Amino acid sequence: MLKQLLNEARLRLRITTTGPLLVRSGLPTVSGPDMTPVLTFRNGRQEPFLPGSSLKGVFRSHVEKIVASLRPRVVCYPFAGSEEQEADLEERRRTYRDSCGESFNREVRHNETLRRHLEARTDEVYARSCPVCRLFGSTWFIGRLTITDAYLVSAPIREQRDGVGIDRLTGGAAHGVKFELEAISEGVAFECAIHLRNFEIWQLGMLFVVLQDLEDGLIRIGSGRSRGLGWVKGAISQEEHEGWPGGFVTATIRGSDAREPIDELWGLGRWLNEQPAARETNLGRYGTWYDDLVKLPAGIERRPRGIRHLRVFTNEALAQLREEAIGHFIRRIQEWPDESAVRAALAAGGRV
Repeated sequence: MLKQLLNEARLRLRITTTGPLLVRSGLPTVSGPDMTPVLTFRNGRQEPFLPGSSLKGVFRSHVEKIVASLRPRVVCYPFAGSEEQEADLEERRRTYRDSCGESFNREVRHNETLRRHLEARTDEVYARSCPVCRLFGSTWFIGRLTITDAYLVSAPIREQRDGVGIDRLTGGAAHGVKFELEAISEGVAFECAIHLRNFEIWQLGMLFVVLQDLEDGLIRIGSGRSRGLGWVKGAISQEEHEGWPGGFVTATIRGSDAREPIDELWGLGRWLNEQPAARETNLGRYGTWYDDLVKLPAGIERRPRGIRHLRVFTNEALAQLREEAIGHFIRRIQEWPDESAVRAALAAGGRV
């Protein structure tokens, strides 16, 4: 999908624990605590870290709830299996679409010609996918968003906690079900990198929603969240890292970005579509929109770095971009075309 690199966004996210945190290793322990943090060998020692896959899962599940709250039946339920296996199928379908990946699998299961058609038409697969799959990916295409492992940027402080099972009859401690866990203490900081390529503006808004909720301490990570673990806060790092400036950084390829005015930030839809689509749905190529752009405040200049032009957003400029992008996100979700409208646009216009 999209052999060209049209735009990028990069940031470094600092995650600081505001209470005990445990991302379990899943490995059995012969001695010591029953549950321990996942460890990696780094800087000549073993130290705890936050796996990028875990962070991406937290981001995705949080976004799914937000989208379902804005408008039911826009986002898919990624774990949906066959209709026969789902006991609460009707209840689930009142809020979530069927899994995007499983829906495509059902279409091509007994039709090899259609399978080859869809595998070649990644634009059609992208256009027919739900907004969350467009950003995070599905079993049919890779997502736009990459999150690295989060490594320590402060001293690792760990603490041990005891727990007991509760007897349901007496309300006291049950015999023989004591357990121990080792958690990361409050005040420990991690940092990860987030990279978004070929983004639509509303996808920036989707990402900013998660970042804002992390900043407000509304998202918890890891195990034991119902027992008081997992409280964290997040913030975009303002420090330079390996030559890249701090803050929220967008990039385009030098020479290919001449069409983009200096006071505008274009999303994928504006890069792909030369003019508005002459269709009722207003969908252009890849199911994107021509008005996929935001106006920028004065003072956001392009900086050359290798083959790229960078724009750096901090402080008020970052706050303005965040509000504009979140506005795009809300509007797109509320106006999201249903499957029949997308299919009609595909049929009317050939390649979306």
